[in-house]
Amino acid sequence: MVKTMAIAKRLNLTNIFIFLFLVLFPFGQITRVTLPIFEYKIPLLPIDLIAFCGGTYAVWRKFKKPEIFKYFYDFGFVAALIFFFSVAEFKLVELTYGLFYLVRLWSYIYFFVYVYNFAAKKGNKELLLNSLLSVSIVSSLFGWIQFFKFPDIKPFFVYGWDEHLFRLVGTFLDPTFLALIIVFGIVISMNRIIEKNDNKYYWFTGFLLVSLSFTYSRAGYLAFLASTAYLLYAKNKIGYILYPVLILAGLIFILPTSRNPTISFFRSFSAIARVENYKETLKVFRKSPIYGVGYNNLCAARQKFIGPESFSSHSCSGSDSSLLSILATMGLAGLFSFLSLLWGVGRYFRSNVIVVSSAIALLVHSVFSNSIFYSFVIGYLIILMSTQIRVKK
Repeated sequence: MVKTMAIAKRLNLTNIFIFLFLVLFPFGQITRVTLPIFEYKIPLLPIDLIAFCGGTYAVWRKFKKPEIFKYFYDFGFVAALIFFFSVAEFKLVELTYGLFYLVRLWSYIYFFVYVYNFAAKKGNKELLLNSLLSVSIVSSLFGWIQFFKFPDIKPFFVYGWDEHLFRLVGTFLDPTFLALIIVFGIVISMNRIIEKNDNKYYWFTGFLLVSLSFTYSRAGYLAFLASTAYLLYAKNKIGYILYPVLILAGLIFILPTSRNPTISFFRSFSAIARVENYKETLKVFRKSPIYGVGYNNLCAARQKFIGPESFSSHSCSGSDSSLLSILATMGLAGLFSFLSLLWGVGRYFRSNVIVVSSAIALLVHSVFSNSIFYSFVIGYLIILMSTQIRVKK
């Protein structure tokens, strides 16, 4: 976080929210609070509040918008429109949960504008990129502290978290999401190795790779392999792909706890549970295939169409697939809007290796987890993209 602290030397309203976001990021879910609204407890992350403040400031000061902002705006507009279509389907109390997440979505859309204006200034892009790498490293360090101090997080089950044993879950309390944050850091670090050949990045990459292996997240492993393969291919270094693959494979099979049935590489119970989750999500989708049940109204829809489930459960408001989550909550109209967003952003960054590699990691990961709409992932990629946007003079 040393790089992040450099921002603190010249704090003002044009950068303070970025500084706070980066500082709080590695603390993950342990900073989360709950807001009692009606009969529900709405989770609130401080980084979401920071994104809201930064986005609001960007609107108030009429900050310049990047070219690709229109794609995010269009997706947000469709999400809002579809959400209001759902008003007739659910009770006002039930819609509170989804409305909160709709506000969060728009907060990050305009937080993108806020970060972009800071990144556009000379020297800030490199500072932000270094800060992101620091965030991944510190998140991993917190994961190791948790691994040795609290290897069993079963006590958190009563708060809606899954039970995990002998896995790096860190402050995110979920190995799958920690794995993705680590993969993003590996992409940045490996890109630095190729561009600068600085020895410290070999150490950073090695540390992050070992940390990734201890998450036992197969979605994280696949995201790593896909993003790394593209990165090395784009940099004409595809011949080197064998090294990280062999290192990761070796680590997976020699880890001291790898033979535990709950974290075995060939475990099947989690895959079976994921298939059941897919089926439930598709069942909700079939109730309203065109417009869905409303942005992030999935939990209310589960209550109505499938059966009672606690709103405090983290599996209630999302699907184990981001695309299926979009289909269920926004229907085919929402899926088309999201694909338009991907097309627009992809066309803009098509020659940018670091953004495309990270996007590939996210898309692969999102097949097995609702990672596209995870606050920490959204924030990380917003900052990453801001560092790679071409500034017109």
